Amino acid sequence: MREILAPLGSIESLAAALNTGADAVYIGMKQFSARKNAENFSVDELKKACEECHRRGVKLYAALNTLVYDSELQQFAECVEDAAKCGVDGIIVQDMGAAMLAKELCPDLPLHASTQMTLNSVSGVKAAEQCGFSRVVIGRELSKSEIKHVADNTTAELEVFVHGALCVSISGQCYMSSIFGGRSGNRGFCAQPCRLDFTCDDRHNVISLKDNSLIQHLPELADMGVTSFKIEGRMKRPEYVACAADACYKALNGLDYDRERLGGIFSRGGLTDSYFSGSISDMQGIRSKEDVENSAKALNGIKALYKDELPRFKTDIHVTASANEPMEACAKCGSIYASVTGAVPQSAQNNPATEESVCARMGKLGGTQFYAGELTADVDEGLFIPAAELNALRRALCEELDSQVLLQNTPKYTFDEVKELPLKKRVTKPLKFRAEVATAQQLEQALSLPFELVYAPIKLLSERISDKDRVAVIPPLFLGDCEDEVRAKLKALKKQGFSKGVAHTLGHAQLLKEEDFDILGGYRLNVINSRAADFYERFGLSDLTLSFEGTTQMLSDIQCGVPRGILAYGRLPLMAMRRCPIAGGKPCGADIPCNRSIKDRRGNDMPVLCGGNYVELLNPDLLIMSDRQRAMAQFDFALLKFTDETELAPVLDMYLNNKKPEGSLTRGLYFRGAE
Repeated sequence: MREILAPLGSIESLAAALNTGADAVYIGMKQFSARKNAENFSVDELKKACEECHRRGVKLYAALNTLVYDSELQQFAECVEDAAKCGVDGIIVQDMGAAMLAKELCPDLPLHASTQMTLNSVSGVKAAEQCGFSRVVIGRELSKSEIKHVADNTTAELEVFVHGALCVSISGQCYMSSIFGGRSGNRGFCAQPCRLDFTCDDRHNVISLKDNSLIQHLPELADMGVTSFKIEGRMKRPEYVACAADACYKALNGLDYDRERLGGIFSRGGLTDSYFSGSISDMQGIRSKEDVENSAKALNGIKALYKDELPRFKTDIHVTASANEPMEACAKCGSIYASVTGAVPQSAQNNPATEESVCARMGKLGGTQFYAGELTADVDEGLFIPAAELNALRRALCEELDSQVLLQNTPKYTFDEVKELPLKKRVTKPLKFRAEVATAQQLEQALSLPFELVYAPIKLLSERISDKDRVAVIPPLFLGDCEDEVRAKLKALKKQGFSKGVAHTLGHAQLLKEEDFDILGGYRLNVINSRAADFYERFGLSDLTLSFEGTTQMLSDIQCGVPRGILAYGRLPLMAMRRCPIAGGKPCGADIPCNRSIKDRRGNDMPVLCGGNYVELLNPDLLIMSDRQRAMAQFDFALLKFTDETELAPVLDMYLNNKKPEGSLTRGLYFRGAE
């Protein structure tokens, strides 16, 4: 199976996708779409779109791929039910709590794991499949060899972005929009601050990338076993959808496509395949005046690409015309059979009907989704059949075929009652403090201080570390290029006496589970509702650091049977990137912070922390909650995240003694929240 998957921001783009070769489309509903600024689909529009797609054997997926608050879960369930009743072929979900709710409500509705779940490894894809996802949308940041490795070692359907906007962040690991402006990308309101002019020395726009295009590589991806080739662009106009879908269709069928027009219709300084090819130095790009002018030129003539119906179904037709009997036409279209009757033929005065004349008239299927296969007819001699009657017979046959195709391709789902989660009463205990460190020096200091636990990157750990029971291993955030090495290292650390690990992704959780580590839930899991907490508890996590994209009041209301914590100090991560904006390419892999930064438009320094095979861009202001003890007291532990600090003791002392901080600081989203 291979599928060209086109984006629909509104019903106006439907014909552009259907008539240029898309095998599937994906849409957003009015709620819970990661592109909330698109027009999106009402329930009535969704039902109409499903019918139009299914008549053509095209699938439709609904993106319900935002984080969902507890207060929204009922509304989310209603959206899932509406989508299923409209006949969608699957839903794309990011939030694990929302996914489990959908699975409970409609068990046979296919679940697709959104790229926002940061699934970039074999373990991540396997975990998603075990959790009931039939398809996984893997990150745009994977290379050709990394995609192949995942495809070779998993059985879930894989979906890959092959054209469109390229996030500089590792998929699902961008918080810049919410931290800067309270508009969460995880909630569908990304304001795209990465497109602003961030500088490094004399280089500008260092975190704005060109648009991605792997269309020339589609045959390779198909050979790897990738199922779905996804075009990004629910915010784009119909002409963009048509141009990209047409290029994919031609590339998959060995035909030439217009690369100049494809780049002209929309780009940011050109197109790139750098992640796929593994050469990531020349990726920067911005939307220039020239790009805008090129788009205007490229629009000319594109509507011609999708003005006519694309024939999709080969149809064998047989007509029987006998004296004094109504004509009968039957058609076979794959596994579908249809038959209709027509008028009674007349006696011919001249020009009697022949098999050839009947077949020629019945084969005129233009303007429909059908095209003629084998055409046969049994026609008695001496009959006259007016052209109008054959045309009516053909139309009736096509209408019957149309209804049969629609029926065959429209899924029917059953619905179950969703059970309420049992209330889990929290036992109030004194707040404990944990540390997350970035350097060997910080690790040594943290272990000498009264922290309950210390989270440390895997690269810092060895048998020489004392007090191993207090240390929790943090695997690399990006596992795509190092999963086997990380597994081997975990095995070695387990033998040395380390027993705890931090899961920032579902892949982490699976890997740590397989290696028999006690799993601690990291803040990057984005747990923001009770059902997500319940899922990870059942998965085997022994505690959870909740998402920092919620208010403390909202987070404190999350029902959870394991200890809950919050990130209470440190430079909040704005985004994690495979491409270092300072080096202009791959991270240097330094074990200590390089003390470099990029600057925003106001000249503020944005620290960059190297994580080995990725880098973190950090908020310039420290999150400090030391004087907000009442807010922190609602949780079981507070995590203090250290990055470039040289002395840890004063920070811990500030929290232990309720000291009011001085200087520039932030409270994050804990009191203002995010859209």
